[in-house]
Amino acid sequence: MFIREKIKKANGGKSYIQHQLIESIRTPSGPRQQIVLNLGQLSLPEEKWKAFANCIEGFLANQKPLFPQDPEIEAKARHYASQIRQERLDRAQERIAGGESAGEEPAQYEHVNINSLITNDAKTVGAEHVAISQMNEYGFDKILQGLDDQIAYSKMLIVGRMVHPGSERDTVRWLSETSGAGELLDSGVKLYDKALHRAAVLLWENHAAIEQELSKRAREIFSLKETVILYDLTNTYFEGSKRGSKVARRYKSKESRNDCPLITLSLTVDEEGFPKQSKVFEGNVSEPGTLKDILDGLKKEDGMFSNDRTIVMDAGVATEENIALIRKSGYKYVVVSRKKSFEDTFWPETDEEKIMLSDGKTTLGMKLVRTEEEAFLLCHSEAKEAKEKSILSLKEQRSEEALSAIKEGLEKPKRQKKYDTIIERIGRLKERYKVGNLYTIKVEQTDGKATGIQFKKNAQAQAKEEAIGTYVLRTNRLDLSGEEISKLHRSLSTVEESFKTMKGHLGLRPNFHRTDTPTIAHVHVTVLAYHMLAGILKKLRTAGVHYNWNTIRNILATHIRVTTTMNTKDGHVIDVRTCTAPTEKQHTIYNKLQIKHTPLGRKNVKSPMKTQRCSAEK
Repeated sequence: MFIREKIKKANGGKSYIQHQLIESIRTPSGPRQQIVLNLGQLSLPEEKWKAFANCIEGFLANQKPLFPQDPEIEAKARHYASQIRQERLDRAQERIAGGESAGEEPAQYEHVNINSLITNDAKTVGAEHVAISQMNEYGFDKILQGLDDQIAYSKMLIVGRMVHPGSERDTVRWLSETSGAGELLDSGVKLYDKALHRAAVLLWENHAAIEQELSKRAREIFSLKETVILYDLTNTYFEGSKRGSKVARRYKSKESRNDCPLITLSLTVDEEGFPKQSKVFEGNVSEPGTLKDILDGLKKEDGMFSNDRTIVMDAGVATEENIALIRKSGYKYVVVSRKKSFEDTFWPETDEEKIMLSDGKTTLGMKLVRTEEEAFLLCHSEAKEAKEKSILSLKEQRSEEALSAIKEGLEKPKRQKKYDTIIERIGRLKERYKVGNLYTIKVEQTDGKATGIQFKKNAQAQAKEEAIGTYVLRTNRLDLSGEEISKLHRSLSTVEESFKTMKGHLGLRPNFHRTDTPTIAHVHVTVLAYHMLAGILKKLRTAGVHYNWNTIRNILATHIRVTTTMNTKDGHVIDVRTCTAPTEKQHTIYNKLQIKHTPLGRKNVKSPMKTQRCSAEK
C-alpha cells in the first residue's frame, strides 16, 4: 500500500488536495491499482507517508511491528485500519444478503494461531438496541418522513439523549468512538455536530405534529384509556448569562438556583405517564397564564381523549379563572384549592376517614363535603406533616439563632448597634428564612442605637403549625368518593416523576446553547426521548420489572459489539464482527421488551495476510 496525492476541483472551481490509500494488485489483465480508502487531506509530511501506509497494512494483517512506531503515525493508522476493516465486513455482509451465499451458511473451519487472536473496535449496543427498537415500534421513520435526509441524524440525536446525554459535540464523539448506534441504524451518514444542531431545530419546528403522532401511536400500542390529564410545569437553569435571550429569565427556581436564568417547560401526561404535549415558556412566566395554551392544544386533538376526561393540577395553576376556563372547555378537574382557610362549620363533625397509602406505612385522613357544583376534600397527610414540620422547625431554629446572635452583639463592644442597620439585618433574616411573619419582633432603641431585641412566636405561628400536613382538594367530579378524589390528585406524582427523569436521566440540563432556538430545540429533544422512554418503562412495569432508566442503562452497558481478528495457518487474516452474549439480566430486559437478544448478526471476512506487491508499486 502507498499514499497518493491528488488535486481535485470543487463545484465552485476551487482546488483542494485529497490523499488516497492505494493498493497494487495483480489481475489477469496485468497489474492494477485500486483505491482502498479516501483519507481526506493528511496532516503528515510526505516523508512519513510510506511508514504510515505500512503501519495500516500491518494492522490489517494483524502483524506486530519489528520496531517502535511513531505515536502519531500509529494512532492515525489504527483509526484508518478500523475503517477499512469495517468496510470489508460490510461488503462481505452485502454479498451474503445479495444471494452470493444462498441459504444457511455452512460450518466453516480454519486452522488459526490462537496467539494472534485480538479483539478491537468495541462498541456498546445494549441500551441503543432498546431505544431504537422502541423507535421502530412507533414507526419513527414514517413520523419523520417530511424531514428527508435529516431522519438519520434525528434518530441518532434522540438515541444519544436517551443513552448518553450531552451536547451535540459530545454526542458526535460518543456515536463515533463508543456507541454501535450507527451500525444498528445502518445510516451511513457522516457525523458532525452541526448536522445534529440542524436536526434538533427541524424537530422543534415540527414538534406539534411529531408529538401528536407519537401520542397517537402510544395510544394504539398500549391501549391507553387517557381519562386523566395531568398538567404541571417545571423550570431549568443555565450556568451562562443568556444575554439577549427572549425566553431565559431570572425567577424563583424549583431547583434553588435563583441566581441563574431559567426557562419553563410545561408537560401534559396521562395517568400512565405517557406525554401528550409540551410547551416552552419564559423563565418568569406566570403559571396560571400557561393553561389556556395547553387547553387550546388539547382542543385541536379531536378524538384524542375520551369524553370522561379530568384535568389534575396543583395549586400553582388552579386560579378561579382557570377553573372557569376548564369548565368552559368541557373538562372535569381535580385541583388543590388556593383557599387556605375554611370555616370550622364547613366541614362535617363526623370523624375523618382514614386510608392507608401505597407505601403501607403512612395514612391519609379525609373529610368530604359536597355542594351543588363541587366537592371539597380536606386531607391530612402524616408524611406531608412530618416533612413540613422538619422543614419549618429547621427554619425557625436557624432564624432564632441568627436573631439571638444579633441580640448578643448589642452587648459587645465594637459591634454594629445603629438602629436602622439592625432593622435592615432583621429584614434580611426574614427574607432568607421565610418565617419572619411567625414572630413578633421588637427592637428597643435609645438615641438611634439599638439596645435590645425581644422576639416570640405569634398567633400566625400557631395557625401555621396546626395547618401543617393539611390541604384541600376541589373537583366538579361529584361521582367520586373521597378516596378516588385523593387518588387522582396523588397521580400528579407521575408528571413530577417525568420531570425528574428528564432532568436526571435524559439530559434536560445542562443546556449549552446561547441563542433561543437551539435552546428550545435541546429541551424538545429531551421531551421526544421521554416519549420513547415512557413506552419502554410501561412494558417493563407491566412485566414486573421496576428499574429506573439509569439502572437499565447500567445493566445493558456491558452488551457490546466487537471485532475479533486472527491469523490462519494458510496465511490469511479473518475478521469476525459479532455481539457478546447477553448476561442473565440483559436477557430478562430483552425478554420483557420482546426484542431480539442479539441486535445484529455476525459479519466475517477472510483476507490475504500480505498484499501481493507488483512492479507498479515498486
